Amino acid sequence: MSAPDTNTEDQEKRHRPSLWGIRGAMIFGALMLIGLIGFNIFNAGDSDAITNANTQGTVSTTVDTDVYEPGTNSTATPTATE
Repeated sequence: MSAPDTNTEDQEKRHRPSLWGIRGAMIFGALMLIGLIGFNIFNAGDSDAITNANTQGTVSTTVDTDVYEPGTNSTATPTATE
């Protein structure tokens, strides 16, 4: 059931700022998306782009670790005092 006394013209006038804000946000979002896509298209074929490839030779991916016997690291444990 709908309301018997609905004045849609009056409601449209009251909600006009909100509707303009929603439209503005949608336009702004669309422009940002188009700008991002355009930026990626223009920079896709850039020969000076940064790469992760090492042109110097092989890359070592090992991590240096401390090797010691358990319980022999006396520098990390303070001495006991009486």
